[in-house]
Amino acid sequence: MGLDTTHNCWHGPYSSFGNFRKFLANQIGIDLNDYIGYGNLDATKELNTIDHKLMPLFDHSDCDSILTVEEAKQIAEGLDEVLEKFLESEDLDNQYYRDKMIQFRDGCLLAVANNEEIEFC
Repeated sequence: MGLDTTHNCWHGPYSSFGNFRKFLANQIGIDLNDYIGYGNLDATKELNTIDHKLMPLFDHSDCDSILTVEEAKQIAEGLDEVLEKFLESEDLDNQYYRDKMIQFRDGCLLAVANNEEIEFC
């Protein structure tokens, strides 16, 4: 059993989704372990203090709910920013994450084009 979303954004284990979000955060200079809700019981930072277009993805439940059309658009833009920097670095060691970023971004863009929410199930 794992996490599935509509619009083909994500299909896979919850643990992989968590690692994906942590990877994305690291790409923008954030350690999600410092934030409440990411496993570190001593964390003190609130997720809503993250000033990046990917924030709705970091602050979203990994097992239910939806991303709105506006959130999907914002996340797609944030993923484009990360992808641009990521591809410039020629980091071939993280091809898996590159592919997952593209998949999630493309799913968000599909949802936006159809004016549909992304469902997490």
